[in-house]
Amino acid sequence: MQESPILTLYSRLLSLKLLPRTGWLQRGVAQPESVAEHTFGVAALALLLGDTLPGLDRGKLLSIALLHDMAEALMGDMPASAMRFLSRGAKKEAERQAFAELVAGLPQADEYLRLWQEYAEGSSAEARLVKQLDRLEMLVQALAYEQAGNRSLAEFWDAPDAEWSDEFPAVQALARELAAKRET
Repeated sequence: MQESPILTLYSRLLSLKLLPRTGWLQRGVAQPESVAEHTFGVAALALLLGDTLPGLDRGKLLSIALLHDMAEALMGDMPASAMRFLSRGAKKEAERQAFAELVAGLPQADEYLRLWQEYAEGSSAEARLVKQLDRLEMLVQALAYEQAGNRSLAEFWDAPDAEWSDEFPAVQALARELAAKRET
């Protein structure tokens, strides 16, 4: 009997529960969050913050939040430090291929790939919000690790891509609140 495409995909996604976020490992965090834990954090922020922002499609927002890092089930978690060896376009294309392979065979494969592509390109408000929440979740986690005694995480706060979109002032406000909390 052939396994259902849903079970095949879910079995592959289970690896995300065990896949540590590489950036934290590289900076000496002893037991870093997994990719799945990060994805949960992004989805939770999307639900909580998305409900306060008018005009967003909640289902689309949550779908993009859940799909955004699935390709890592095949590619692993590539830290920012590895990007100096790859062009942004090469990474994006590799992730697109991995994602397409993961969802192949599902009845909704085309829809999932379209949503993932929206995220990759930032072509919808929902996708752009998830990109901002992806970064915000990382800062929440960085603060938690710093409060637990990790001291080599300043670069996460000072990263060159730290500008926040004016499209979502509520995200900017939360980022400022986190930075203020970090200073105390």
